[in-house]
Amino acid sequence: MHAINSIGNKLTSQEVDIFISNFLSENIISETEAKLLKVATSDNVLTVPQEYKDLLRANIFKNMLVNLVED
Repeated sequence: MHAINSIGNKLTSQEVDIFISNFLSENIISETEAKLLKVATSDNVLTVPQEYKDLLRANIFKNMLVNLVED
């Protein structure tokens, strides 16, 4: 939960990659979960104007992580 709370209102795709890499190395998420997180927050999926992508990416990423933690 601490990691989720440390995520700000915006996240770049590079920042998401760093979080995912850290979570994988600490065995917090599985490879499958990492792939899903990466795909769901990729620029290819976020079909909104560029100025909104990082905001939307952060919201999606945090929401997915909260749901993974709750299980």
